[in-house]
Amino acid sequence: MWPVEPPANLEIAQHSIPAPADSLRPSYAPTPHVLPTLPTAGEVRGERALSVGAARLWGILHDLALHVARHRGHTAAPVSITFHLPAVILAAVAGYSERHTYRLADELRHAGLLDERGHVAQVGKLRRYDGTLWAVALRPDARPRLRWFDFRHDWRPDFATEYHGEQGAWREVQAVMSEPLTLEGQAERLQGIARTWAAATRTPKTPAEGGSDMCPGATLHAVAYALPGLLHLPPRQRHREVSRLAADLAHALNEPGRLKQWAGTIYTALSAENEQRPGLHVLALQLARLAADLAEGAPWRNPGAVLAARLR
Repeated sequence: MWPVEPPANLEIAQHSIPAPADSLRPSYAPTPHVLPTLPTAGEVRGERALSVGAARLWGILHDLALHVARHRGHTAAPVSITFHLPAVILAAVAGYSERHTYRLADELRHAGLLDERGHVAQVGKLRRYDGTLWAVALRPDARPRLRWFDFRHDWRPDFATEYHGEQGAWREVQAVMSEPLTLEGQAERLQGIARTWAAATRTPKTPAEGGSDMCPGATLHAVAYALPGLLHLPPRQRHREVSRLAADLAHALNEPGRLKQWAGTIYTALSAENEQRPGLHVLALQLARLAADLAEGAPWRNPGAVLAARLR
């Protein structure tokens, strides 16, 4: 006998009772993303003697490097930061001509604070200048130097469209200059444009390149993004690229002693692609899956072992 009248939707009410707490899937808080404390421009410069113009340009470049480092998600203070920025934008921010900006950049290079060089892009059958690469020191003992893979990266994937449409950095700077703004307003707008171009955020098709000192998820995504490009490289360049990707993967997984094993994994995936079987695509998907798991706080002591088990 029911002491009181049972509810008509007894079955629904029973199913609506929450499960005991011990039967629920445990959830782990994601690892907090802690940004490093980076030295100031004066701390990196130290006792180096610079002219007034070079000191001003160094402060602007260092500020851009800090912005790019925070945007890319570095969890350790990098030795240097490399970014792509047309010289016309940097000259407009500094208030100098492009020729004088390059003279001041030469002074900073001799002082050991940066390395810079023009970058070219392919437009049909032609190669055209699309901007300048800047490697800026972020530590007092750093000697920044541009690497070969910095020149191979597609920093401006929409450059061909901008080139034929007569658009790009110069037009963007001229548009700001023609607006009825105060000097302070123009300076803020130009600085915002420089930060946007340097961080490669104006075109979502250009992800930031991964580095060995970036957070694990960003590095794994960068390796996954670079894997399909191995098919289009000559054999000698392919070996270099595989070694670089294996080193980044070993560093992201905190396994410096397994560089050869991860290089062998990449070569196995490459051989599968050459045999018309899914190889690099599968490896890239597994890296993206592992990056997502780590971002959600997966409690694994050895993520490399998890990745190796999934690839079997």
